[in-house]
Amino acid sequence: MAKKKVTTKFKTRKRNNITYMICRNSIEDQNYWGWQILSKFPRCNEWSEVNIGTTAVLCHRCVNKTVGPPETRGGYKSTGRIRGWQFMKEFVDKDGNVFHKGKEQPKLKGTLKPTEPKPAKKKLSKLEKSALRDKILEQMVMVRGNLKTAKFKKDVRAGHVTMRRLERQLKKL
Repeated sequence: MAKKKVTTKFKTRKRNNITYMICRNSIEDQNYWGWQILSKFPRCNEWSEVNIGTTAVLCHRCVNKTVGPPETRGGYKSTGRIRGWQFMKEFVDKDGNVFHKGKEQPKLKGTLKPTEPKPAKKKLSKLEKSALRDKILEQMVMVRGNLKTAKFKKDVRAGHVTMRRLERQLKKL
């Protein structure tokens, strides 16, 4: 005859239609897999919020005791090379190593001078952008006025070219 499975009923409470259950570590349970770890610590009296039909719960403190702290590695460590060097057709670092599209070329070591980084483009602030937009719009108004009064075909074409150039500049902002 098969042994009858013993199920443990844990204490539950209900407050404001929310069900709470006491931690599984509140009693000794030899069949529980975490018992070998949690038997070293004192019994827990933590109540956790659960759903209806939950048979057992392990509180967050006991979970932390069984799992332990996470392994943290150091963050990003710079190689000392400029950003995007592996995508450049040719890059030479400070030591004289030559790279073609990220692949090192040991035969060319020390034959070329180090690659100088290009200065980054300065980003415009919101105030500078709005001032530049206003300036472009003023120029467009002037060009439209000149287009209305233009009599010759060459003046009309020049006005249209200027308008397209200003529209492109406006679109970039």
